[in-house]
Amino acid sequence: MNELRTSDGQSIKPQLEMIRGNELVPSVPPPAAGYRLRQATIDDMQSYSRTLATAFEDAVPFGDLMKRTLPDGFFVVEHIPTSTVVAASTAAVYVKLKHPNGHSLQWVVAHSNHRGTGAGQATVAAATQVLADTAPTYSYLETDDFRLPAINIYLKLGWKPLLFEDGQIQRWARVFKMLKRDFDETDFPTTTPN
Repeated sequence: MNELRTSDGQSIKPQLEMIRGNELVPSVPPPAAGYRLRQATIDDMQSYSRTLATAFEDAVPFGDLMKRTLPDGFFVVEHIPTSTVVAASTAAVYVKLKHPNGHSLQWVVAHSNHRGTGAGQATVAAATQVLADTAPTYSYLETDDFRLPAINIYLKLGWKPLLFEDGQIQRWARVFKMLKRDFDETDFPTTTPN
């Protein structure tokens, strides 16, 4: 595998990938009292941006997400007492060579001060259901190895590691070990469905 490097020589690994077919999404409990799952609106941009900054260093993708989101596919959880967005997930279309239909779960985030409330899980489940209802054959997501709470949610909702190269197998084995889950590479796809 060719390893990408930053200008100062740091190694950059490609993200891990997961795919999911159109099967029924397991139900999850609603977020805790004081939180509300709803669709994002343009008025959420600042609050969303602040929450995103607790987990990502990237530029805020709000406008791009609004354009690429599937109908009723941009979910947020609002903390009702403060009227702030504390979690978000988006069912969107981002076409890639490996994923020509482009249906994907994008920019999953939960504010670090609101973890354990079920907010993140609620948005992921809702966006995953939109993808299951609309994707022609499957959906994909990309994630980093260290995003263990998110990966645990994805696995619970039926997402499967896509073992498209040897390095991915080793990395997924390490992730499963950290999550205290059994890993058998033969349980997971190596290519996307046709």
